[in-house]
Amino acid sequence: MKKNAHYYKLYVCFFIFIGGVHFSFAQQQKIRVLIVSGGHGFKHEPFYDVFDSIPSITYDTLVQPQANMLIASPEVNKYNVLVFYDLVDSITPAQQEAYIRLLKKGTNMVFLHHSLVSYQNWPEFIKILGGQYHTHPVVVHGDTLNANYEHDVTIPVKVENRKHPVTRGIPDFDIVDEVYGNVEILPQVKPLLSTTHPKSMRYLAWINHYGNSDVIYIQLGHGPSGYSNPNFRRLIQQAIEWSAKQPKNH
Repeated sequence: MKKNAHYYKLYVCFFIFIGGVHFSFAQQQKIRVLIVSGGHGFKHEPFYDVFDSIPSITYDTLVQPQANMLIASPEVNKYNVLVFYDLVDSITPAQQEAYIRLLKKGTNMVFLHHSLVSYQNWPEFIKILGGQYHTHPVVVHGDTLNANYEHDVTIPVKVENRKHPVTRGIPDFDIVDEVYGNVEILPQVKPLLSTTHPKSMRYLAWINHYGNSDVIYIQLGHGPSGYSNPNFRRLIQQAIEWSAKQPKNH
């Protein structure tokens, strides 16, 4: 009887060990995400609930300017994907170089909503993101763009590329969100979502290639009505998962 009890203990210990290894491996396999905010207020709980509901990720949060300090340090290398929900102008030359270095290395980035307004005085930023909401009127190809916005608008969203992993399985949908109008969008971007809303920019999401990285911009996501939309949530999840799978130096 004692011998059987001994083997039973070994049996239990073995499966606890195997289970622990499996759990540890699963944790290591999760996509490591850094979510950057700062410079614009938002409802924290419903926003972070979007990311809490994604089982494939684990994430840290940082507020600017601390986030740019980390991005300029070796600590940034522990993250698979950087997600930006900030609106800032302050960035040092060393931090600018750090962004470009990461993008040349193949670090993929996802920018959300008001991050389109950041870095008005850094000319390279529009080339990284593929577009910009200019806070002052600008002339682009002979047309004066005077960017504007409107809250709580019902936006009809069309999926431009149904085969892309970021939008796959997402139907055309309506969302109550904020629109941006008269925004500059560079011609080389690959559109993912568009709208016919007369007060909105045409493209609501796109991919822009910069260096060796694919940069995703998603205009949606101003507040709880956007965060809770199931199609928006799926879009965020698929954007992060696709970004994490993209090989470096591709």
